[in-house]
Amino acid sequence: MSRSERFSMISVAVTVVFVTIHHLYSLGPGAFGLGATLLVLPALLMWWFRTTGSRVAFTGYLLTNAWLIVGFGLVNGLWKTTLPLYLGTLLSALSPAFPKPQLGPYAFEASGILSFVGSLFVLWAAVRLIRERLGGGRESIVVPTRAPRAPAVAAGVVALMATAAAFTYVDRDRWVTPKDGVVRIAVIVPTQGPYALLGGSFVKAVEMARDDLRNTKYHYELVIRDSGPDPGRARSVIERTINQDKVNAILGGVSLIGQVTQPFARQARIPHACVCTVNSIGDGVYNFTNIPSPEAEAVRWVQEAQRRGIRRVAVIAQDYPSINNHVKALKAEMARQGMRLTYERRFDDSTRDFWGTIALAKASRPDVYYVEGLHPVLEILGEQLRDVGIHDLSAVVAPSLSTRPELFEGAWYTDSNLRDIGFRKRFEDRYPGVQFATHMMPYAYDSFNMIVQAYEHGENPAVYLRKMTTYEGTADRLTKVPGSGNFQSTPAVWMIRNGKPVLLDSPRHAKS
Repeated sequence: MSRSERFSMISVAVTVVFVTIHHLYSLGPGAFGLGATLLVLPALLMWWFRTTGSRVAFTGYLLTNAWLIVGFGLVNGLWKTTLPLYLGTLLSALSPAFPKPQLGPYAFEASGILSFVGSLFVLWAAVRLIRERLGGGRESIVVPTRAPRAPAVAAGVVALMATAAAFTYVDRDRWVTPKDGVVRIAVIVPTQGPYALLGGSFVKAVEMARDDLRNTKYHYELVIRDSGPDPGRARSVIERTINQDKVNAILGGVSLIGQVTQPFARQARIPHACVCTVNSIGDGVYNFTNIPSPEAEAVRWVQEAQRRGIRRVAVIAQDYPSINNHVKALKAEMARQGMRLTYERRFDDSTRDFWGTIALAKASRPDVYYVEGLHPVLEILGEQLRDVGIHDLSAVVAPSLSTRPELFEGAWYTDSNLRDIGFRKRFEDRYPGVQFATHMMPYAYDSFNMIVQAYEHGENPAVYLRKMTTYEGTADRLTKVPGSGNFQSTPAVWMIRNGKPVLLDSPRHAKS
């Protein structure tokens, strides 16, 4: 085997290793099958060529090289990894019109860059092979004895600059005038089972926001889709809504579904405003959350607990993403303030017997019982607590979401502030008998209006939300740190009184 042939095979093998590592993150074990194909096929073709001198074998070998160079080197290595990592990061730092690249694990990014570098060696070795073949020789010097010619260097620089310019053009999020003057906004929330109250009220709040619009440039159409409570089913609903309904933005209201929506919104390059407590959903590029954070809820809860002289807390809470975040933040803030966790029990949505749990919690002698869950298990827990005479209850949000709030009579909890009390009255007048979920309704209303403001200003809505740092919302002033994807606001203290949520203390009172 000549030096050129040997160097070509070595460059192919090394590049295939990088390609395989890179694709482990997307294909899993299937990446080894891809790597084996990319390695064995060129080796067989080279053996065939070396044995017979076949032009077909030589052409086939070069085609496998081209597959590595173009498909895995230029497309995956350069365009999808190297340029976003370096040029994309620079562009996003210079202007919010460019999305911040979503970086993967170190090995993923590094192997992508090395796939591109390796493909350059494959290209160089292939050129040497072609020159050797045309010259009729078998041997070739691997390392050139003189510097590359100026025209070749210039051509390479021009090609790289042209590629960078093309990436810059494609990567920018631009304003596009709505087709036929219609902006289609998807509302994707579960409206069945434990989410019937949340999802149904969320949809109605967005409908009210749409109907409140006056004298807008564009017509705003709602595309309402029930995602269902199962993330697996939600995936197909979200995908169809984006690809078939061609929506311009998405409004969501449950963390479990928001986590599924996030990558689809990013892929479609449309904004997704989610009333979600899982902060990781808000990537600050195309996905944004809009609700008090678990940490803000915890700080306000502990402040109120200290005011009430509470030092010992028992926690009985459902194992669910947003609730887990509430409990995690609460425990951290309690520890910082010297409060004691006397008992903790996490339960799943199939639990129906809490008698043993309640007995153990009671034995720990807490000053208050922190309870949080979703319908219907929340009501079951509430009934059993009532039946044993426990009324010293508290929570974050949960009582306001219960279908039977009277079970939690006297319970205090933190929830969203509501500085515009008239908003709640207008909602209840318009939808009599529909429970108003303070934790979501004002944020659903505001999220819709943020999207509308972007279009009315003639700006790409994702770019508009990236640039926004404050918004005078229905619940309170929303703030967002530049570059963040999470709008923050300060929660308030509420109580269930006469079977209904009553605002006790706004954030302004707490600070005074």
